[in-house]
Amino acid sequence: MKANELMTGVFVYFNCFDGSKIVVRVTGFKDGIVYGDSEKGSHWCKNEKAEPIPLTPEILEQNGFVLKEEEVGMYGVEIAPHYTRDDLPFEVFCDGEPFAVWFKDPVNIKYVHQLQHAMRFCGIEKEIIVKEG
Repeated sequence: MKANELMTGVFVYFNCFDGSKIVVRVTGFKDGIVYGDSEKGSHWCKNEKAEPIPLTPEILEQNGFVLKEEEVGMYGVEIAPHYTRDDLPFEVFCDGEPFAVWFKDPVNIKYVHQLQHAMRFCGIEKEIIVKEG
């Protein structure tokens, strides 16, 4: 990942020496290294080796987003199911990939850290949950 995509508090994948990936919450940066914590302890890797976590309906639901069954106009033409949360001034549309965050104009997102950026942009510092597995 690019350094400008990372910020303290976002969730990303770090690659382990055995080839597996671990979900890490970023805690800091220094000299091209990103540091983070997981359920298994503290970790580090080079900025460019951190990987984004794809945004999924399961992650949205784990974090209090509710799927609305009614369809709403998107981009003025298409219709799509969408997720909402009462405390957020935007909706997340899930018409395939990427998802779209709808403020006044849509912003396409594919990864958890992008959703976290959108929430911070709105001044919302809610904890996001990303479960291993």
